[in-house]
Amino acid sequence: MTQRTALLLGASILALGIFASPGEAQEPARTVVGLVVGQGPSRDIPIAIPAPEGSGAASDEYLRVLRRDLELSGWFKIIDPKAYVEPAEAGIKPGEFDFADWRTPGAAVLAKTMLADQGGSQRAEVWVYDVNGGAKLGAKAFSGPISAARQLAHRTADTIIQLVTQEKSFFDTRIAFAGNFSGNKEIYVMDVDGGGRRQITKNKSINLKPRWNGSGSSLCFTSYAAGNPDLYIADLMKSAIRRVSARTGINTGCSWAPGGDTIALTLSPGGDSEIVTIDPLAGTQIARLTQNPGIDVSPTYSPDGSRIAFVSERSGGPQIYVMNADGTGARRVSFQGSHNTDPSWSPRGDKIAFVGRDGNFDVFTVNVDGTGMSRVTQGKGDNEDPSWSPDGNYLVFSSTRTGSAHVWLASADGNHQVQLTEGGGGYTNPHWSGHLSW
Repeated sequence: MTQRTALLLGASILALGIFASPGEAQEPARTVVGLVVGQGPSRDIPIAIPAPEGSGAASDEYLRVLRRDLELSGWFKIIDPKAYVEPAEAGIKPGEFDFADWRTPGAAVLAKTMLADQGGSQRAEVWVYDVNGGAKLGAKAFSGPISAARQLAHRTADTIIQLVTQEKSFFDTRIAFAGNFSGNKEIYVMDVDGGGRRQITKNKSINLKPRWNGSGSSLCFTSYAAGNPDLYIADLMKSAIRRVSARTGINTGCSWAPGGDTIALTLSPGGDSEIVTIDPLAGTQIARLTQNPGIDVSPTYSPDGSRIAFVSERSGGPQIYVMNADGTGARRVSFQGSHNTDPSWSPRGDKIAFVGRDGNFDVFTVNVDGTGMSRVTQGKGDNEDPSWSPDGNYLVFSSTRTGSAHVWLASADGNHQVQLTEGGGGYTNPHWSGHLSW
């Protein structure tokens, strides 16, 4: 048993009140202490998740998505339902069940849920307990359309993770990617668990490198729909797509500045790839940030917008550099390997993920000052296009380790890795959104 789990099993303290059902006193919630947070997940917290009160296809989907979410998070070891001994008539609220029934299968955390139809809408409740301490950690209720079992399950998973670990989870986010399921490479958006796929482009062309803006309302991407690699913006709220840069040569590798008033991208004036900034509304050029022999591509803004990481061949082969947002002060930060590309700046601001060629392509991270390079993947196909979760604890990337390209999730240290997408493959260029309200 790890120190983290041992502390989890025994210690509770008073914390903020979360939710009480109508008519119930607003008692303060309790939270487990002793978890080492901010260092990524550790798969050692035994959790029991009995079937929700309620029945039917919606409950089945809700439970399936909830369990899948908690497995993806890497925090929990889900106890096999065959080991449950609680009688069927037990309830979900304090006093309606016996904690001893959950100590028998070895649960440290118990998450009891309810899913019910309410006049054309659906209501979910989750009650989270510290089994060893015999205490409620907190409870919360959600409602949504009758078809919203998947979204309600994601919100339930977020609540469980935050109550147990004090870490804000990521199931209110989406992943944009390029997929070739129709025979053409189109832009899609999906839930983090790989479900809820939504097609954004339908131009039957080649569409690449989608990138979210800060609010999650728009995507910039490159498309060959007009015959040239031009830059487009998809307004997801209005279901509208417009072309914003159609300059001769490439218009690719976009990155939104925080605030959304500037996009950095790669253009090829005179045939040499350089990084410029443009206005995302008018498409007009704001500034040219690089002007060097060899390529300068793949800009990615720091979280505060003050710096940009990018790829340059100015020292020979492609390497990762960082410069000020106005193009000054460029310095190299990758020094191992001769081919390093695809930088992605952590939301915490301290690290940059990138792809290095070491036989195959693999994902690495490095501190912004160039120290502390660490490997995330090794010896498992080609792994490309890393993108950070909003909390900086996880990365998604495209990997061919199972044959065709799929989207995978890994903890930032690489210890927890899991495939998100299923089917025939063809998933590339994943990009993780921030927290969303839709």
